[in-house]
Amino acid sequence: MLKYKRIPLETLVNVRDLGGFAAMEGKITKYGVFLRSDCPTNITPYDLQFLLDYGITLTIDLRGNDEVQKTPSALSQVAGLTYIHCPISADHSVLQSGNKELPLSPQDGNFDLGDTYIEIAETAKAWVKRVFTICAQWQGGVMYHCFLGKDRTGIITALLLGACGVSDTDILMDYSASMSCLRPRYSNMHPEMLPQKRGRPDYCWGFFGSVPESMEALLCHLQAKYGGVTAYLQSCGVSTQSIRKLQQKLLE
Repeated sequence: MLKYKRIPLETLVNVRDLGGFAAMEGKITKYGVFLRSDCPTNITPYDLQFLLDYGITLTIDLRGNDEVQKTPSALSQVAGLTYIHCPISADHSVLQSGNKELPLSPQDGNFDLGDTYIEIAETAKAWVKRVFTICAQWQGGVMYHCFLGKDRTGIITALLLGACGVSDTDILMDYSASMSCLRPRYSNMHPEMLPQKRGRPDYCWGFFGSVPESMEALLCHLQAKYGGVTAYLQSCGVSTQSIRKLQQKLLE
């Protein structure tokens, strides 16, 4: 089966393959190993068959308990597909795209999600360890997602790629692609979820976009505090063996 960078599905708009990036030791990331995605709440039979034919055997749901209860994944009970729920915390979701309180200070007009990403990295290390270890050890294709597929999904993507020596430039390029991919999803959102409808039009791009500066803030933080992604993962309790398995799995 052909491999794609952006997966051409009927109902999901932000599904991308982690393959095709230059990585450590002159290697490249493989196609068909990891897909990052928006939430598969309503997918067509065509989309489901496409994912199965693409080699996906595991789906990891990064959303919080409330999100999953309100809108279950359409992939949670599919024959031949394992579903694992990995919320950031047991009682709530750090990021819920429509409900996050917007800063009130006027000087915060250039709001971005960088600080939130750093907060997650520092306070949810057990979550990082669990998700990364599952990804590294699973035999078969993995699709992981949150709600929109840009924030929690973006953090995990940055760590997977960073552990394989993919450059910050490529990580930021991949992260930023969500801004274009999600336009159809945003156009169908309930108006009350949008910042401009809540009297804060200045936050619209920072909150719903995926500007590179947001993910760059996280990568710079990990470099400054830990010396890079690999050392950060080790601080989360990820074993050297799991990191090597991930590299063997994703690189060619």
